[in-house]
Amino acid sequence: MVAAMAADRLPALNAQGDRFTVSGLSSGAYMAVQVAVAHSARVAGVGVFAGGPYYCVGINAARIERPCMEGDPGADGSIRDAERLAGIRLIDSTENLRRMRAWLLAGEVDTKVVPSVVRSSSEFFAHYNKAGTQFKVEPGLAHGLPTPSQGVACNTSDTPFLNRCGVDRVGEMLSALHPGISAGTASQGRVLEFAQAEFVPTWRRWWSMSSMASAGYAYIPAQCEKGVRCVVHVALHGCRQGATQIKQVFVRDAGYNGWAAAHDTIVLYPQVQPSQATMVSWWQPFNPNGCWDWWGYTGTDYAVKTGVQVKAIIAMVDRLAQSR
Repeated sequence: MVAAMAADRLPALNAQGDRFTVSGLSSGAYMAVQVAVAHSARVAGVGVFAGGPYYCVGINAARIERPCMEGDPGADGSIRDAERLAGIRLIDSTENLRRMRAWLLAGEVDTKVVPSVVRSSSEFFAHYNKAGTQFKVEPGLAHGLPTPSQGVACNTSDTPFLNRCGVDRVGEMLSALHPGISAGTASQGRVLEFAQAEFVPTWRRWWSMSSMASAGYAYIPAQCEKGVRCVVHVALHGCRQGATQIKQVFVRDAGYNGWAAAHDTIVLYPQVQPSQATMVSWWQPFNPNGCWDWWGYTGTDYAVKTGVQVKAIIAMVDRLAQSR
């Protein structure tokens, strides 16, 4: 069994934060790509479930649905933008992408983020590392994360966006991003609820201008608190999938924790929450569905190192990597 704790400070566990991996579903997948490209010197691999290519929207929000969710954006524009942003040092050198592993999955019947969009994301990573890029289309899968037995029917696009497809694609993805990592016998761990406020600049926190939730979560295998130097994987939920909307369902049932316990891996589950301007808080970001920012609601730097959500995620990884 996994025990939950009250919100606390994210601990320093001497984890391997210099080379971590990241994945996500839907808006979390777009954010995972942004983190991977912006910090490619540190990210060893990225997993994409129903997500599009890097900086697909750019600064033109009219591109959100078409081409970036329901069209065929291709990879060329994303490649040009990545090269340009690396050239002015807003992201790490794209040369790092030549050693990055990428694993991408599209749902065959997904009408929210259609397969051609995910294929464009795979083309982006394959441009730099073709041998290290895997792209698959899951038969019968709608918009959601496929699981062996949790959630709604495989062909359903509905909360909690975990889909019973009889397959363990999360485990497959993690194994692909961590080649050679050996499985142990450990199966115990805990879900830690921690305060995210310290990872958001004070002024943004006071004015609620980041959409970051007050609490995040981490799954910590027992051995990672007993001296084993564990690796880190960042798992990013999708829209309407954060804990403020579905509690800890994604954290507990998405399929990461069992694999992590057996492979000396800490899983970090950062959280965003819905936000929307009102008459008395007109400045708040327009994010009614609790999505990660992949189109610019927190600012035009959302996809580079200075983006508030990207910085918060990296700061959390850095904390886990600090010495005890």
